[in-house]
Amino acid sequence: MKSFAMKMLTVCSVGLLLLIAGVMLQSVVRDRLANRDVAISSITESLAGEQTISGVSLVIDYIEHYREEVRNRKTGLTHFEAQSSSSSLELLPDKLDVTGKLGIDERHRGLFRVIGYVLDGRVTGNFILPAAKTLRRAAADSRLEFTSARMVFAVSDPRGIRKLEMKLKDTQWAIDANAAGPLTSKPQAAVEAVAWDVNPRATGSRAGAEASIDNVGELLGQNVPFDIKLELVGTNSLSLVPLGRESTATVTSSWRHPSFGGRFLPTQHSENAQGFDARWRVSALASNARAAWLGKAASEQERMDSFSVSLIDPVDIYVMSDRAGKYAGLFIAITLGSFLLFELLRSLRLHPLHYLLIGAALLIFFLLLLALSERLGFGLAYTVAASACVLLIGIYSVNLLRSKGLALGFTVGLGSLYGALYVILLSEQNALLMGSLLIFALLGAVMLGTRKVDWHALLAERPAFGKEDEVTVVKV
Repeated sequence: MKSFAMKMLTVCSVGLLLLIAGVMLQSVVRDRLANRDVAISSITESLAGEQTISGVSLVIDYIEHYREEVRNRKTGLTHFEAQSSSSSLELLPDKLDVTGKLGIDERHRGLFRVIGYVLDGRVTGNFILPAAKTLRRAAADSRLEFTSARMVFAVSDPRGIRKLEMKLKDTQWAIDANAAGPLTSKPQAAVEAVAWDVNPRATGSRAGAEASIDNVGELLGQNVPFDIKLELVGTNSLSLVPLGRESTATVTSSWRHPSFGGRFLPTQHSENAQGFDARWRVSALASNARAAWLGKAASEQERMDSFSVSLIDPVDIYVMSDRAGKYAGLFIAITLGSFLLFELLRSLRLHPLHYLLIGAALLIFFLLLLALSERLGFGLAYTVAASACVLLIGIYSVNLLRSKGLALGFTVGLGSLYGALYVILLSEQNALLMGSLLIFALLGAVMLGTRKVDWHALLAERPAFGKEDEVTVVKV
């Protein structure tokens, strides 16, 4: 019993040493994750980041001219003086509809990749402009002078705008970021008296593009349609803010693994081998977007309701490697425990160095998995790394177990354990359940397989040599 206690203490010490090494391997995964984040930041700095289309608004600036009666304090006489005050009116769409197709445009920086996209989209809707007489005034008989008006198209990162065509009623303007030279206006020949001045720049506290128009006074009291066509580059995710009284959006893509987020999930969506399509419909009664937008405060606009779709990688090699590394302790315990059990049941004599080398082979698997995944992809890398480690341990165990059949059985069992781990890693939603069932099955197999073992007799003091070292005594 004393020798068994020493053996258990030795194996546990080796296991603890291997677990410390496993923690160090986990730090390698975190370092690679940090390097990937740096690469992603570098790409988005040069290209464009996650895009948010906040929508469209119409801003009208005007000056009210009126006469105000003023009393002279000394004489008591009254007279009229000309006064003026500046005001600004911002209108949001009555109906807003966004349709688009996300084309995938992957970018790479070394071994790291970023899922980029090109949105071929269209934003349509209408503004209901108030009549001039309904605008708030300081005096009933005042005269209004409309100084400027502009239609604002807000997008979080205007660097991603490749093409943009904006149309308000009969007036149209277009820019092409792919054209050589600086951005210039290109009014269509059929349009007369075009007065657009569109620049991809910050519009106040908002980023995007704005188009200026002079004849806004002629549009007052009308239902004015707008139509925007754009080609927008972004990375990872696309978000939309429902600024219309009734907002709808339809997004399609060939990417097969979307993740929907934000305050509103799609009312309809489908996913198949060809990609996905999703449709949203949001009423202003269910969203604070319009109130937050008109509130002007940056803190309020940061809390605007929105909905989004993210293009996720279902098999992120670093996330999967990190999850696999969390099972290192289980693999070490099961494998070292199996060899300890074989040592007891077959009266073998294994050195602590044997346990250390076997544990080292188990840890090398997780390092190989990470390194090969960056080159081959997770599935193929897992197969290669697991096969190499299982084969190495299987060949090494032939001499330790002194039985080719037993070594083959152990190798098959270890390979099955790696296969079960792969299934668990892919089944993220059921990982806890499947992991628990696996541990229960292993424990049950050990208990049922050793239920007839006489542990008292097995753990009794044995000579320091095995059967092969027995001495035959010949009586004379």
